[in-house]
Formats: sequence, C-alpha cells, structure tokens
Amino acid sequence: MPIVKLSSKGQVVIPAEIRESFELYEGDRLLIERKDSDIVIKPVAKLSRLKGIDKGAWKDTSKEIDKMREEWDKEFE
Repeated sequence: MPIVKLSSKGQVVIPAEIRESFELYEGDRLLIERKDSDIVIKPVAKLSRLKGIDKGAWKDTSKEIDKMREEWDKEFE
C-alpha cells in the first residue's frame, strides 16, 4: 500500500499505478468523504463511461403505453 505525503496546500499525489488502474486523468473529479476513521476517495462517474447505459431502456415504451391504454379502456367501459 503506497504512502503519500500531504503538501502545505493540503494536496496529495495519487500514485501512477492507482491512477492508471482507475483510468484517472488530470481534471477528473473525485469524491472525498470521511467514513469512520478513514478518508475515502472515489472517482465521480464520467459521462463518457455512462454512454449507452440506458441502451434499450425505451425500446418497448410505445408498446407498453398501448397495452396500458387497452387495459384502461377495458376497465372503464
């Protein structure tokens, strides 16, 4: 486990092997939180990584709407 040093400005350098394994680059945003007696740093999800996550989510929407309308028509006849 690498040990890092806190600078006078409160900055730390994340070791290269960790940055590479998480695909972190200059300007990336990180979430930092306190969890009990630990400091936890997590990468904020990048929009480019979320691309396509909803692929197909709306594929059957019109069919579902038509089905619901038919059910409502039957219910309220």
